[in-house]
Amino acid sequence: MRRQWELLDMGRVKLTPQDLITFEHFLKDALSAFLPFRSSSLYFPQSLPGDTARSIGADFNQAVHLPEEGRVLLPLAFEGGLLGVFVAKGVRMAAPRTQLAALPAAAALCLEQIRLYKAAVADPVTGLSNLPRLLAAMEREIDLVQDRILPGSASYFDPNLTGVRGCFGLILVDIDYFNWVNERYGFVFAESALDRVGAAISLECPQETLAARIHDDVFALFLPGATPAGTRETAEAVRMAVKRLRLEYGVTGETIALTASAGFANYPQDVRGGQFVAPVAEQARIMLKKARKALAAAKDLGRDQTMPFGRVLAEGGLVLETLPLDRVTVSLGKSVDAEGGQRFLVWSPRYEKTAEIKKSDDQRLIGRYPTMIKGEVALMDVREDMAFAEILHVSDPSWTIDPGDRLLLAPETSAPDEPCPPGGEAERPPRKEAISGLYGHRDFPRFLSAARENVARFCLALVLLPDAPAEGPSRPGRHVESDIREVTAIVKGLFGPGAEGGRFSTTKLAFYLPDREPDQVMGPLSNALLQARERLGIEAAAGVAGYPFLAFSKADAMENCRKALHHALLLPTPPRIAVFDSISLTISADRLFALGDIYAAMEEYKQALLADETNVLARNSLGICLAKLGSLAQAKAEFEKVIARDPKNAMALYNYGCLCRRLGENALARKAFKRCLGQNPGDVFSLLRLGRMAEETRRYADALTYYKRAEAVQNGVSMRHMARLAIKRKRPEEAREYLHQALVHDPKDAFSLSLMARLYLDGGEDPAIAEVMARQSVALRPDRKEFWTILARALSALGKDEEAKAALTRAGGG
Repeated sequence: MRRQWELLDMGRVKLTPQDLITFEHFLKDALSAFLPFRSSSLYFPQSLPGDTARSIGADFNQAVHLPEEGRVLLPLAFEGGLLGVFVAKGVRMAAPRTQLAALPAAAALCLEQIRLYKAAVADPVTGLSNLPRLLAAMEREIDLVQDRILPGSASYFDPNLTGVRGCFGLILVDIDYFNWVNERYGFVFAESALDRVGAAISLECPQETLAARIHDDVFALFLPGATPAGTRETAEAVRMAVKRLRLEYGVTGETIALTASAGFANYPQDVRGGQFVAPVAEQARIMLKKARKALAAAKDLGRDQTMPFGRVLAEGGLVLETLPLDRVTVSLGKSVDAEGGQRFLVWSPRYEKTAEIKKSDDQRLIGRYPTMIKGEVALMDVREDMAFAEILHVSDPSWTIDPGDRLLLAPETSAPDEPCPPGGEAERPPRKEAISGLYGHRDFPRFLSAARENVARFCLALVLLPDAPAEGPSRPGRHVESDIREVTAIVKGLFGPGAEGGRFSTTKLAFYLPDREPDQVMGPLSNALLQARERLGIEAAAGVAGYPFLAFSKADAMENCRKALHHALLLPTPPRIAVFDSISLTISADRLFALGDIYAAMEEYKQALLADETNVLARNSLGICLAKLGSLAQAKAEFEKVIARDPKNAMALYNYGCLCRRLGENALARKAFKRCLGQNPGDVFSLLRLGRMAEETRRYADALTYYKRAEAVQNGVSMRHMARLAIKRKRPEEAREYLHQALVHDPKDAFSLSLMARLYLDGGEDPAIAEVMARQSVALRPDRKEFWTILARALSALGKDEEAKAALTRAGGG
């Protein structure tokens, strides 16, 4: 056992009163084996009353039985100090004398178990968390926010009901060139340096951050509730903290300065497609990989900088090597959401510098060289961590594209159905490949641009071939080019003369079908996909877009085709084929909404409704967007339209009820929530809303009934509401029990933390515990003024008057 403790470095691990709150559920379960009780709570006295102190003893080795109250007070002591008191209620003791003497020893064993757990999830060098604990925290948070990813979720519309945050950030920080410290100063000094770095990083983190060391000199910061802007702010603060740090090597007196690179990813903003429905453990690891990709890009682009995952594709790519036939390999792959067909401008960092010219009169002219674009490439074959691209054109034939050149995602105006820029390559007519009969990647856009100008209507189809056969017989030696040739033959055979195809990427084929409507295309193209499955054993997917459609231009058709293909990939069974329509627009808008681009999402929801005014999903989501932007009357009107068309639409009924509440129309709100329960008696959010409305009108019995019904449906969701109700009913012990259960369910529930801090202050308990919980609550929800008021009370009780005054100012009370 001694060797195990040494391996876990138990000396670094201390227990605090906060640990008792965190592990209260463990204490309760473990102690119930020694002492049966009905309920329990934790108590943190500033000092014990005289009689109680004498009964417990100076060494805290005796429990106290209060038979007239049916309670036992069990001291929880660690290293000679009292952390808190476990209060067991509803106790019946068969042998009080024997049990009371044995209970402190049982409590000591429980505390040692907690200490062992803390040691097991701590990094032995820095004392920060380790990788397993980081992943466990991420999994828990993903599980809590899952129902808030898409706009139709009731909890998204009503975040204050559950206290669940709808996002989080993950930052990875790597110390630049740290191997040099190992090699020059030795591993012992390097470990002490990592300890200092870990301490410096922790000081810059928000209150609720979980900081971990996950590998050598790589640190991770998990920020619940953090937006991309907040995550970037913390990443920059941490990077600058490392830069300010100075380490002294005692042997020689040298002072060592360090720098760090940081990369970060945000949930759900950086999660795509099927990743949303992956198991939470898988999603946590996906997020870790995305943050690693962002970190790698920051290091590749020069170190000592911060890179968000969302910008890696746009500006973090590099040319890795040049190949024959105008091809290059680049550092962008599926792992950073690269897709075949995307175009990138190539520029050289060599001339990204400040120019200084000295004139004959000694005057100095200073200016920065403009970015000079070498040329343009398009991704053809996208692998997991890299891609092969084709050079479309170069700005100067004598200035070649070289390894180390940087990539910049081309703007939308450089989309694949735009003509190539003028020059030698554009002078020749578009050419087809001899084997496949397809126009090449650089030729098809020019062909399409010319061909569509002379027709009044046409369709485009984008066919995606899988990287490898999904099902069916194995085909050893089969090359993707063979699949392309045969799929092209099948499609052209079904559509006859006039159908022309081109390469969009290695696995995407685009087909131009003039003088056809989408409904004339869907049948034959579905047949083509089925033939590809039967003859070739591949599961292809296709998106179709027609012109004219709404107010979209001919140049928009290819982008619409891409959106239709994304729609098709969400279909559960083959043939996976979709036409660009109201549903495709809704899916695209949902993605924009999840990324936080509310205005762009609204525009696509409106277009979806122009295409199909009966699309209740789009109308409901449009209403949520309007509500989020503060246009409550307009949002209410949208929900009313949904309900008029579909009176049983529970989502619209709930959202309508919320709007009525915000507009002060409580009778209409109550009716809407009850109608929602008529469709779904287990709708937790309607039950919570009705409970809150009953509570506000002092119908406490009705409120408790609604909260208990919600709790029966979803464990833990009502606990803080019942605690608040218990406080209003002057039942603080009952409120305390509910809040302990609420924090077991979600340890970072800002509302429960603030309520618990208030109870500790009202009960005259240790204000230091109240301060910790109050600080956590304001860090999680700085917008809640009442949380700042509770923090000010705690600070004032501790004599921190200046800090208390600042907190009151944040609360609007000073």
